[in-house]
Amino acid sequence: MFTKTQFLDTCRFETRVIQHLATKVLPGRLEWRPTPKQRSTLELLRYLTTCAIVPAQAMVSGSWDHAEPAEKAAKAVTAETFASGMDAQMKALEALVAPLSERELLERKAELPWGAPNQLGEALVNTVVKPLVAYRMQLFLYAKESGNADLGPANCWVGVDAPKPPA
Repeated sequence: MFTKTQFLDTCRFETRVIQHLATKVLPGRLEWRPTPKQRSTLELLRYLTTCAIVPAQAMVSGSWDHAEPAEKAAKAVTAETFASGMDAQMKALEALVAPLSERELLERKAELPWGAPNQLGEALVNTVVKPLVAYRMQLFLYAKESGNADLGPANCWVGVDAPKPPA
């Protein structure tokens, strides 16, 4: 059983780590992309500001009607506004989940984007937590591959710089 509090705490943790990683993208590297057909770093940052709330709203409401306007609004996100965009997404998640009971999370039906039936709580883990973790890793790899060789496991998994070894 994954409680509502555990779900939100996990999302808050992932949000904090993602915000930390965004500060590790080197200046001038926002347009970097691993291959021509992949997202640029800036496009990934923009997507990160919607990748949790859009599916969460769909799992709760049963509709994806809100997705396109959210994705259009994300196009205005800049490196300077990214952290506040992530904070806004977290506040929206908290507001969305607040009225839900633990029983509702266990028993209410939801449909995953690919059509599979789920209980609402499990659907939120599958469509919110898992993408936050996956795209956190992608941001880490983008920052590292685009030139920040100083990044290590502590940056990716905990959202902190590793302590410097004594001189």
